[in-house]
Amino acid sequence: MTTVAIQIVPPKTCWTVNLEEDGEKFEPELLFTGNNEKKSEVIVIDDEIIVPRRKMTIAEGLRPLLASMKLFGLYFNPLSEDTGDDRKEKSRKWNAYAIYAVAVVTTLWINAIRAFSVFTHEDTFGLTLFNKLFVVSWFVQSAVSQTSFYAASFSGRLAIVFDQVLDDSCARHARTFSTIYAVAAWTIIMGGSTFFVYGLLFSDGHNDYYLAPFQNHIVISNPLIPRVIGCCIIFHVLSAYIFSQATTFVLAIIFSHQFRKVNETLGRLLDNDRRQASESDIEMLRQKHQQISMNISNIDDYLMFSNASAFCCQLFTVVILLYSLIFCHSSVTDPVIIIAYVYKFLTVSFGLFLTAAGGVTVHHYVSIFTVLFHWP
Repeated sequence: MTTVAIQIVPPKTCWTVNLEEDGEKFEPELLFTGNNEKKSEVIVIDDEIIVPRRKMTIAEGLRPLLASMKLFGLYFNPLSEDTGDDRKEKSRKWNAYAIYAVAVVTTLWINAIRAFSVFTHEDTFGLTLFNKLFVVSWFVQSAVSQTSFYAASFSGRLAIVFDQVLDDSCARHARTFSTIYAVAAWTIIMGGSTFFVYGLLFSDGHNDYYLAPFQNHIVISNPLIPRVIGCCIIFHVLSAYIFSQATTFVLAIIFSHQFRKVNETLGRLLDNDRRQASESDIEMLRQKHQQISMNISNIDDYLMFSNASAFCCQLFTVVILLYSLIFCHSSVTDPVIIIAYVYKFLTVSFGLFLTAAGGVTVHHYVSIFTVLFHWP
């Protein structure tokens, strides 16, 4: 009889199926393998290699999002694949993407500090003051998010997580979801940029507070150049704001899926007459849970600052925008500006939802499995 075997490399971390005359053999897989292991799968029939296939990593599944993040300096791999250990530190310091990311982080922090010059001694309680508070909160949040992602990238922890191999059920949908999120993010960015360009260039100075200290401390007769520069800065700030939250949410969904797979495996193990699982099975699941938790911990040490600033700043801005729409809308006569306020409110509310949903989902699974697999 013809012997058909599927050989997985390395066999200790993937499914191994041997279809032989005397029966079948299954070995449970880890949800994803380490970044230093080969991620290829080879199908062998009668000792002949037929179909070589490479497993999909998280980075490959999230390629549309990661490409956009690299464009804005939110992500870079500090080490090239062919870099040896003896050149590790040198490569980490002189990586071109790292230098670009440092420049972006520096620019956003200068922009955040500049935003505080928007206030004057003539400010009173009203729509103008609310707009200025929104600008300061939004610029600071984007700078913190950019810094958090830079630190996570420079430490190499993001690269380690993105280099993990996705299990088959998650890999089938990763590229689709990533593309949808990337398209949605770019749509929001382009829509928001359109409103900001209108407010700066075509609204008779309604949004000139974005140009501070110009036009409030330093008056320019023809501020066209500062307005164009302001549009470019706002475009990058908006991109950092959107893509940082989209990527964090997608990572939360991936980790939640991995935890859910562990839960399903445990349910199958307990689906027997005795309603019991062996100690070896429990230990296997505990190791899977520990591996997922370690990957979350690898990036949470840095991204927790981004998540905390996103939640606090967005909650603050949602309150400000909602109050402005309810009680101060009569101060605005331009219908485009009113639509822009609604657009900002919906965008910030959606961002707040993503931040809260991602954190709650992951914390839910971590808490459940920490109790289940806690060993005294």
